[in-house]
Amino acid sequence: MNNILLLAGLGTLVVLSSCKDKETVSVEPTEVGETSLSLESYLLKEAPENPVAISQVFANPTPGTKVTVTGEVMGRSEPFVENRAMLVLGDPTKIIPCNRNDDDHCETPWDVCCDDPDVIKTSIATIQILDNEGMPVKEGLKGLGGIQELTTLTVVGTIAEGSNEQNLIINAEGIHVGETDEFMTKNH
Repeated sequence: MNNILLLAGLGTLVVLSSCKDKETVSVEPTEVGETSLSLESYLLKEAPENPVAISQVFANPTPGTKVTVTGEVMGRSEPFVENRAMLVLGDPTKIIPCNRNDDDHCETPWDVCCDDPDVIKTSIATIQILDNEGMPVKEGLKGLGGIQELTTLTVVGTIAEGSNEQNLIINAEGIHVGETDEFMTKNH
């Protein structure tokens, strides 16, 4: 039961933003898993075949279903959970980083602050790696295999308990790291 509550709470970490009004909603986890797994073992050398967009999974987010999704690390101003194997993955077919808009000079384009908050909500997923106790591993994902904001990832995993039409959580079993947006290579 604690795991379900933790997963549901972590899903609310998502920050829905607009360019004019910024609102942050966050819930701190009450329990976290120990680092007992090598996160590097989750990295896939080859991209999995036939990934689907996150927005497609939102059509029927059935817990326990195996999925392969693709997206970019984006959807909130802090898409990584510090010291936890968790990140927010966004659907670039539905939401757009600010740096891809003409004449936008946003310093954190991965927050997709110019997109509609209702669209953002159904276009992002929390990706997490769990330890043997079913808790998020106590080690951050930023930097793993070169992962950073606006990096394209393909994730193989299972839809977690607590997922629904408003909150998608995927327990990762494998992650393929793709390209990173040129904004990051030039500016960070």
